[in-house]
Amino acid sequence: MPPGEDADLREALATGEDLDELIVRASHDGEFLRELIKYLDDDLWIVQKNSLMVIMSAIGEHEELFDPLLRKLLTMIRKSEAIPLTIEIAKAVGLLSKLKPDLVKNTVPVLFANYRVGDPKIKVNMTYVLEEIMRQNPVLFGNMFRDITALLNSPDETDRLAALNFISALGENGSRYVTPFLPKLLALLYDRDEVVRASAVETLTDVAVNNPKFRNIIKTKLSELRDRSGLVIIKVQEGLRKIALAEAREKAEEGG
Repeated sequence: MPPGEDADLREALATGEDLDELIVRASHDGEFLRELIKYLDDDLWIVQKNSLMVIMSAIGEHEELFDPLLRKLLTMIRKSEAIPLTIEIAKAVGLLSKLKPDLVKNTVPVLFANYRVGDPKIKVNMTYVLEEIMRQNPVLFGNMFRDITALLNSPDETDRLAALNFISALGENGSRYVTPFLPKLLALLYDRDEVVRASAVETLTDVAVNNPKFRNIIKTKLSELRDRSGLVIIKVQEGLRKIALAEAREKAEEGG
């Protein structure tokens, strides 16, 4: 790519302008798509983020790029310090878990290991990625449910919070992914940490909205909860409203 064109491309990625045009070009030009991958090493995180957005919108027909891109993403996620970039990386890995599940499956234990031994920043980044994979392809975690249970029982509240996020993501895919955790989720309504209790309410709300099978028991538990924390009370009120809206929406769909 000529220097002038390269500078124009970097400016477009930095400003976020005309990304739709870049997506169209990348979808029809494999060389251009490979050129965009180079910008994942740019010094500006916004350039990395926008380049990744374009790449993931166009990569579906280029299976030969999946493996090197995944390797690149696993390096990037360890270094990312910008939440928007971290989210985009997580979405990219999640998409790859649908496009090439066997490839991503091998990385799941590695991601869990990085979560367990990483510093606080790496733990947060790994949480984003693991959560997105669970949302997109929960089958890949068939052998990892014990790891999530261990996090639910961890004395570290950040582990318990991470596990709650994971279960919310899993619950979007059906009740069978939530069933093993439901007793512990209900027990966390009485956790010693109010943020964990509030997060447990949010997770149970998500489960109830997405899984009618568990709705009555969750509604009952939330309605009976007597918590002194204002934060928890607000989450309970919000949760019961969301569940009621889900029920009303389903009745309207049945009637229509």
